[in-house]
Amino acid sequence: MSKKIPITVISGYLGAGKTTLILHLLKCKMNKRIGIVVNDLASVNVDKKAICNSPYFSEADRLIPITDGTISNKHRQKLIDAVYDLAASGAVDLILVESSGVVQPDIVAACIVKGRTSTAQELDKVCYLDTNVTIVDGFRILQQFLPGQGKYNQNFVESNQLIVKQIEFCDVLLFNKIDLLTLEQKNYLQEIVRQIQPTAKFYATKFSQIAVAKVIQTHLFNAQSSLNERNLSDPLRLLNQNAEPLLKIDSFVYRRRRPFHPQRFNSWLDRWPPEITRCKGVMWLQTQPPECLLSHNLGGQWTLSLQVIGSQRLKIGKSRRCLPSAKT
Repeated sequence: MSKKIPITVISGYLGAGKTTLILHLLKCKMNKRIGIVVNDLASVNVDKKAICNSPYFSEADRLIPITDGTISNKHRQKLIDAVYDLAASGAVDLILVESSGVVQPDIVAACIVKGRTSTAQELDKVCYLDTNVTIVDGFRILQQFLPGQGKYNQNFVESNQLIVKQIEFCDVLLFNKIDLLTLEQKNYLQEIVRQIQPTAKFYATKFSQIAVAKVIQTHLFNAQSSLNERNLSDPLRLLNQNAEPLLKIDSFVYRRRRPFHPQRFNSWLDRWPPEITRCKGVMWLQTQPPECLLSHNLGGQWTLSLQVIGSQRLKIGKSRRCLPSAKT
């Protein structure tokens, strides 16, 4: 029997930095053949395109997208089948699973620990869950927790409950985007996060940059103890329950072939609609017609990276812009 393939599951709320972590791991993979499952709630899998267009995604790597729904609810069977196909293929050395931002990681863990494929193949015969990574967006939770009071901002109760669940169930916790926080804000929020999750390995990061050995093949996940700690002694029961939170989040795709006018686009950013919680995709500017910008927005933070269309290569440089209307 061939060696079982280790799996790292990457969770975190919308825009926390999950795809950024995968791109970082691809860059630092040290001749590993990587299998990737990318889940996107929307009908267009922008993260899949960003990963496949990376210069560090080689012909030896494999990616399976799961789109238009989540792998902890609608697409659980697709997740199990995708992971099995990668692990049983003999073509990859490790597997990364990027969850959608609204996914509960404990259900994903149950899928991997006790999942069976559509043809009744047991998933744990070909792979094992090695590490659960949760990424926390420090800039976002700054808006969602009331500074100095240690309680929820009532405008974010539902998403806070999901973020807390993601923090609770992890082996490694990345407290990301610390470059957008003051030292006082960073210390205050880290204290809250550590109260929620006191046992996981904890790392403060910028752009999800972390040593590979801290999130890959760590051997930190223990199925029996990790699931039992949350009264999940029967993973099959968890696997069959419909526990996805109803966050009332909908998605739509905006398509336009004309490039944006940079000044008008910048003015619109200053009037960012509060009902849009997340925006990601590709865009053009009139002043830079040969270049495609990969754009990501979450609340008051806008992140841009540059992609040259002709060579399909991502430039490493990124920029961040905090909108004036953002709560800080």
